[in-house]
Amino acid sequence: MIINSQLLEETALQMAESIEAGKFKKAVYLSRQLSPSRAAYILEGTEPEKAGQCLLKMDKNYAGRVLSRMSMDFASSVLETLPYPIKVKIVNNIPADNILAILESLDEEEEKKLTGQLEKKIQDHIRNIKNYPENSAGRLISPYYVSAYGHQTVKETMESILSAPPEIEHTPYVYVLDNKNRPAGVISIKDLLRAEKTRPVKDVMNPALVTVSVSDSDHQAAAIIRNRKLMMLPVVDGNGQIAGVITFDDAMRVLSNESAQLITSHSAVSPEESFFTPPVKAVRGRLPWMAANVFLNLGAVAVITGFEETIARVAILAAFIPMITDMGGNVGIQALSVAIRSIAMEEARISDFKKVIKKEVAVGMMNGLALGLLFAFVAFFMRGNPYLGLVAGAALGINVLVAGFVGGTLPFLIKSLGKDPAMMTGPVLTTITDITGVSIYLGLSTAFIALLA
Repeated sequence: MIINSQLLEETALQMAESIEAGKFKKAVYLSRQLSPSRAAYILEGTEPEKAGQCLLKMDKNYAGRVLSRMSMDFASSVLETLPYPIKVKIVNNIPADNILAILESLDEEEEKKLTGQLEKKIQDHIRNIKNYPENSAGRLISPYYVSAYGHQTVKETMESILSAPPEIEHTPYVYVLDNKNRPAGVISIKDLLRAEKTRPVKDVMNPALVTVSVSDSDHQAAAIIRNRKLMMLPVVDGNGQIAGVITFDDAMRVLSNESAQLITSHSAVSPEESFFTPPVKAVRGRLPWMAANVFLNLGAVAVITGFEETIARVAILAAFIPMITDMGGNVGIQALSVAIRSIAMEEARISDFKKVIKKEVAVGMMNGLALGLLFAFVAFFMRGNPYLGLVAGAALGINVLVAGFVGGTLPFLIKSLGKDPAMMTGPVLTTITDITGVSIYLGLSTAFIALLA
């Protein structure tokens, strides 16, 4: 495979041009110098008939891997163009962790007919994973992994790996089982090669093995693989035994499919909106959230109205209101972004709420003290009144503490209610920080009005 980026791009371009010109044999030759994912991407830029012509001329093992990297709709369209015997051979070579999704993209009759022509081990695998809920970790598993009993020696384990079938000869880990066939630890192939050959693998394994259940969500499993930098993750059944593994590639595919949803929801934009969405439809998706913000911000307006007399006596107080509210909003958005990202990436869960409170209070106190002192100096420098600096600095410091606390904890509260924190926390956060900031600032100003005037 080519690894020079410039040559890689040239090869990909030549492959696309060859397909367009109907030179499928040349296109297949060029595809061998690319990854299955890149070849699939190029084929998806053509018509299903042309992509099918390329798959016909490919080695069937490679063709199966290329097909598995296509979107499900396009893959099913390509399969419809292939002669039935060739179709069976290619589907038999689709990686086990992708085959169910492709079969389910076909119509029910075609799926049933094609499944009946697959190898028995593949049929058994499909039958097993169909028992698991949709969007669960069980639906992603591959049956190809290496395990060994704890009493086996390092030498015996290595000999087993060398005699393993091609599907698992490049596995990065060996899972160590106890006497009840449950995973007790893991050892990497690299560490296995370095270990003394006569030692039992249970003595050299890492007992801190991370697993997920077949019923856990696929997103949760994928996030664990990404966050812990694993190449694969074992999935256990109801008896605690390994049902299969989820690979890094499949995990990244799950996370990439959800990225767009997270981005659009965080900005309160409809996930259906794109660059090509008509203006009227775009306004319908955005306007309700903006209108809601108008009514929420009336709370801050009501607070300011209640302190008209104070502002009338010391007009300079009005000049500092935007600074206090904006700083509170900025600090809150920082904490909010970290919290939503941690929830989305499964780094933190609802059970971590107390830890979040402790962290945000500590961060808020330090930020509030530093920013409050800075603002107090600015206010004093502008007006030469130390009491104005004290009031403004204290109000900003307290609002920063409140904003960080609300921004960091509110997503967890909303998530615990079963709602989407990315959609709801933004407007609520800005309203709270505006009202608290103005209330604290003008309340302190009223209390010290004699000194400020």
